[in-house]
Amino acid sequence: MSEEMRLQGLLDHYAGNDAVVVDISVGGTRREVSHAELADRVRERVEDLRSAGVRPGQLIGINARNSLEWLVWDLATLEFGAHLYAVPDGTPVPGDVEAFLAEAGLVALVAEEAGTEGTGTEGTAGGPLLSPGDRLTGRRLHLDAPAQDLPNLHSLVFSSGTSGSLKGLRISRSGTEYVINRFLEAFGVTGEDRHLIFLPLSNYQQRLSVYCCLWAGADLALAPFQRVFAALQSERPTFLIAPPVFYDSTLQLHRKAGKGQPLDAFLGGRIRFMITGMAPIRTSTLDAYAAAGPSLLEAYGMTESGMIAWNTAGARRAGTVGRLIDPSAVTFTEDGELVITREAPLSLGYFEVDPAAEPTFLPDGSILTGDFGTLDGDGFLTLRGRRKDVITLGSGRKVNPAEIEALFAGTEGVAELVVVSSGHSGRLGAVVSLTGPVTADGEAAARAAIEKVNTTVDQHRRLGSLVFVDHPLHSEPRFQTKNMKLRRAAVEEYFAELSARRESKV
Repeated sequence: MSEEMRLQGLLDHYAGNDAVVVDISVGGTRREVSHAELADRVRERVEDLRSAGVRPGQLIGINARNSLEWLVWDLATLEFGAHLYAVPDGTPVPGDVEAFLAEAGLVALVAEEAGTEGTGTEGTAGGPLLSPGDRLTGRRLHLDAPAQDLPNLHSLVFSSGTSGSLKGLRISRSGTEYVINRFLEAFGVTGEDRHLIFLPLSNYQQRLSVYCCLWAGADLALAPFQRVFAALQSERPTFLIAPPVFYDSTLQLHRKAGKGQPLDAFLGGRIRFMITGMAPIRTSTLDAYAAAGPSLLEAYGMTESGMIAWNTAGARRAGTVGRLIDPSAVTFTEDGELVITREAPLSLGYFEVDPAAEPTFLPDGSILTGDFGTLDGDGFLTLRGRRKDVITLGSGRKVNPAEIEALFAGTEGVAELVVVSSGHSGRLGAVVSLTGPVTADGEAAARAAIEKVNTTVDQHRRLGSLVFVDHPLHSEPRFQTKNMKLRRAAVEEYFAELSARRESKV
C-alpha cells in the first residue's frame, strides 16, 4: 500500500516531483513551473514570513483570482504554520483595510487591488495590503494579530449553503488528509494524470485537489472560467471536478460546434473521469455523457464534513450519488436526514456564526447534513432533498420539493421543473422550463403531460399552479448561490412575480 498523504512534509514530497503547474491568466498568458520550482518559491515565501516577524498560528488574508502566487501563499502558510484566511471570490476589497484586518484578526491582506491607484483602499506602499507577488519584509503589518490556538487547524474559509448566505468554517488538517487519501485510493490519481481547476481557490474543494495533485505528482493547470474550454484543448486534463452547470454548458457548446468532433475530443481527448457535485444534476445530462463515452460520476459531500459518497468507475449507479465512503460514519434521523459522525471531519466548526442559528455541529461531534436520503440494498445513496427546502402545505403536511421534482423528471416537453409553494392556495406550484419556445401549443402539451403524472401521485404531491419559461433556472446567476446551487427562495419569488403578471392580464 502506498504511503498516505500528510500535510506535514508535503513540501519536501512535491519538491522531488517531475510534474508541472500551469497558470493561465484571464488574458490568456500561460506560465509553467515544475513542482520543484514551485517548492523553491514556497521556501522563499516561508523565509519571508519568518523575516517579517509573522508567528505560527497567525492569519494571512487573501482576496485574489487564481494564480501561481495564490498557491505559493497557501503552501507557504501551510509549511510555516500560519493559516490562510480565504476571502470568497468576488468580494470587494474593504475601503478601510486597517479596520478589516483588526476585525478579522489578520496580519495582512493579499489582494490584486493593492497595486492599483485610485481604488480608495488603504494599501499604499509599506501598508498591510499586498499584491500577490509582494514581499512582507518592510511592510507595516498587524504583527499583534492573535495566533489561533487550535492545534488541528489548517485554514479559515467560507462556504455558502442553499440559502446563499456565507458561513465561516475552520478547516482541519486531519479532515483534509482523510478526504485526499480516500480520493487517491478510490480514483487512482498518479503522476500520469493532469487536473484542470477553473473554480476559485477560495472554494476549499479546489485546494483539496491541489494538495492531491502535489502529493501524487500529477500535473495541475489553473485557468479562469472564461478560458476553460480553450484550456481543455491546450492542457488536455485527465480528470475534472465541476458543478452540473459546467457539464450542461459543455454539451451545449459541443452541439453548437457541429463538426462531428467526439465529445471526448472536445474535452481534450485524455479524460479518465469527471466528477459532478455541489448541486443536483439532470438525468438527461448524465445520459448524454453516458451515450457519448466520457465517464461522468456523481459525488456528494459538504465542507463541514468532507466527502460522504461517490460513484467510481468500478462502482457506479445512475441516479445516486454513489456508495458511502465510510458507512460506519453515517446514520439517519427518523425522518431520513443524514448524520455524519467521523473521527476526522473536514471542518472544526463555524466562526462568526451563531451556533443556535446553524444547528449543524452537535455536542457529540456529529454533523447534521441537512440532506434527506436513502440507501438501496447495494449501499448506494440517493438524496431526497434539503431540510431547509421543505415546504409546509396549508394542511400542515411537509414535502421535499426535490422528491416531487424527481417524480416529474423526464416529462415530455419539460426541460426543467422547480417545485415551489404556490402561496395562498396552500398547494404546490412549479416553474416549468420547456424544451422549446413558450407557445400556446407547447404550454398546453406540457401541461397535459404534467397532469398525466399528477394523476399517479398522492394528492398532496400534485402540482397546481404552473408558470412556463423557455430557459432553465439552474443556469441563471440570480438563481444560483456562489457554489452554483439553486436558490429556491429566489425561484419562489420569481414564481410569485410571474403568477402576478399572468393574473393581471386576465
